[in-house]
Amino acid sequence: MRVILCLLVALNVTSAMAQSADSLFIVTYTTGSSWDVSKQPNEQPYFKEHSATLSKLRKDGIIKAGARYADKGMIILTARTSAIAKEIIFNDIAVVNNLFHADVQKLNVFYEGCVERPK
Repeated sequence: MRVILCLLVALNVTSAMAQSADSLFIVTYTTGSSWDVSKQPNEQPYFKEHSATLSKLRKDGIIKAGARYADKGMIILTARTSAIAKEIIFNDIAVVNNLFHADVQKLNVFYEGCVERPK
C-alpha cells in the first residue's frame, strides 16, 4: 500500500511539473491595415512602442529568437500556455491598433539545435 501511495504522489508531482513547464510558441507578424506603405517603419505610428515591447520581452528572457523573412517577421517565445502567449502578443499596442497582424501558434521542436547569425 505504501509503495502505491508513493507512486501516486510521484505521478501527481510529475504531472504538476509538466503542467507548469513553459512551452515554445512561434509568432508571425505581417503588416496590418494601419500600415502606411508611403512611410518607413520607424515613421509608422506605434512602431517605436512595438520595438520597446519586443526589447523588454527579450531582456526578460521571454523571446528566444527573432527573424525576418520575405515580408514577415517572426519571434519564438516561451509561455506556460497558449492563452498567456496570446495575451502577451495581442496586448502589444501595434497589434491592438492593426499596425501588425500577429499569428500565435504552439511550436513543437523535432530537431534541437542552435541558430546563430552567419559570421
